[in-house]
Amino acid sequence: MPVNFCREAVYERNGRRTAGSSAGTQASTREFPREGCEPAIAIGTQKLGPSSHPLPAPGSALCRTPRRAGGTRGPSERDRPFPTGFLQTAAECPQPHPCPSPAPSPRRRGSAFPRRAVPALPRAPSPHSPGSRAGGAGSPRPRPRPSRPSAWGRAWIWRESIKSRREARPPSCQSRGRRLGQRTMINPNYYPWGYDGDNGPDQWHKNYPFAKGRHQSPIEINNKDVHYDSSLLPWFASYDPGAAKTILNNGKTCRVVFDDSFDRSVLRGGPLPGVYRLRQLHFHWGSSDDHGSEHVVNGVRYAGELHLLHWNPKYSNYLDAKRRTDGIAVLAIFLQVGETPKPEMKRILEEINAIKTKGKNAPFPNFDPSILFPKSHDYWTYHGSVTTPPCEECVTWIILREPIIVSSDQMAKLRSLSKNAENEPSRPLVDNWRPTQPRYFRMVSASFL
Repeated sequence: MPVNFCREAVYERNGRRTAGSSAGTQASTREFPREGCEPAIAIGTQKLGPSSHPLPAPGSALCRTPRRAGGTRGPSERDRPFPTGFLQTAAECPQPHPCPSPAPSPRRRGSAFPRRAVPALPRAPSPHSPGSRAGGAGSPRPRPRPSRPSAWGRAWIWRESIKSRREARPPSCQSRGRRLGQRTMINPNYYPWGYDGDNGPDQWHKNYPFAKGRHQSPIEINNKDVHYDSSLLPWFASYDPGAAKTILNNGKTCRVVFDDSFDRSVLRGGPLPGVYRLRQLHFHWGSSDDHGSEHVVNGVRYAGELHLLHWNPKYSNYLDAKRRTDGIAVLAIFLQVGETPKPEMKRILEEINAIKTKGKNAPFPNFDPSILFPKSHDYWTYHGSVTTPPCEECVTWIILREPIIVSSDQMAKLRSLSKNAENEPSRPLVDNWRPTQPRYFRMVSASFL
């Protein structure tokens, strides 16, 4: 049975669609089925009818799926394939019949009917895409794998690179000691250091990296920053007078050396986890009586400071203990100039004449350093470092609150020492103290209120 159609032309003028015969460019035609005829639709000049597409059942109408509104993201409906169920029956079509004219195109002068998207042109793969690697899908041909040297060749390359890297390092960064964590324990005798401007405390960090650490000593102790710790125990010292060996002048200080081969002279209690052996004691003083101590208490710097250095015997030796955070314990006592000096200081000062110049030493037997202790054993404690290079951060400090009294003549006796050797011009050994270092929120605890 032939199908009869009612044809109506759709024209577009100035971007607006009109129906009927009018001057302008014909964009499309649409056909309405006559009464009693099968419906059909014409797209452009290609007509869909019985000969080209199966027609729906009688009583059906052709409805078009609405296109995406203009301005939305993604491709419009005209750029997509025909959706499933393009032909709908009259019962399924939500629009009244006959179907209205097609919705206007979101593009000016565009086709009123959907069309399939144009396939994208192939483009060269990005050099950063996975397909651009050797053997990938985007690579025109697999890239040849670079040749790799043998194991012996790699070992030789590694050896030469380490050698060249070591030669390129400046002398101040070369390793001269053993490892301590990620840093190097440098032998303090290799790089000269002192208390003058050219090799003083401000220059130590160039050769000794620990000097710029965050747990350095000495520090300033302020009552407002001190925390009272009721769990701190009293400390006890048990020193054997027979352990004292020699007294010497090393150009930096006056030092008394003790035998630490076994537990003859020990310090225990307080903040210490165990027993610590006495190794040596030394002094720090200034060029006058108004300064010389390393630690400062409430803005007050004393005339001098006595340090008794101990090490933890659970480690193999003193050098091994300096690599541990709990390896060293220092008992610090302030020296204050007064009218009634402590008579026990005479024993040390009597030997000063025998060690006037650098490198001199003398026997110093039968000396008990506990005779230098003040009456009160109240103390402050914190974790810090040795105050001389390499400035290892391994010290538990016990700083006595009460100073011992010395005379001005006794301090002048210490200042009479020379920092140079006997065959060199004499230079007074004074101001052998390090300035205070930043506390960096470290806790300072006190055993007293």
